Amino acid sequence: MNTATTPPGRLPESVGREFWSWFAFWAQFGLLGLAIAIGGLYAGHSDEPDDATCGLLLILAAIALGFLRLKHHFDDRTPAWNDAVLVDDMASLWLAIVVFAFLGLFGLIIAAEAEFGALHNAGVALFVVAALAVLLNMKRVFDNLDRHAGATRR
Repeated sequence: MNTATTPPGRLPESVGREFWSWFAFWAQFGLLGLAIAIGGLYAGHSDEPDDATCGLLLILAAIALGFLRLKHHFDDRTPAWNDAVLVDDMASLWLAIVVFAFLGLFGLIIAAEAEFGALHNAGVALFVVAALAVLLNMKRVFDNLDRHAGATRR
């Protein structure tokens, strides 16, 4: 710690940023742990097999996402969530649209097969998330194209 620039009794600003960075890293795992607990409660106290399936799928998805976040951290990749899901160029956008369109259709098929209950809600939620992912990917790609076009005009 450089005491020449830091007044006595005060911590440098970088310590505060490091704390919040550390806190944000571990808070995401706390939220994923909460999702695992909610999935376990939902699966354990359900009367319908579809409800138990949704709870178990929530548990598996939260565990997989936790391992993915740890892998990104240990690979020294960017900690941003949007870089894991969103694409940057037009070629990748077409692939992302196809993948998320299939996921959305799969969600609609699940929702149509289960007329009510948790599996129906999960199918509708999968469709909504897939549609949102397509729109966010399109926004990011076109924002990148605008940014690059603006940089070449200058």
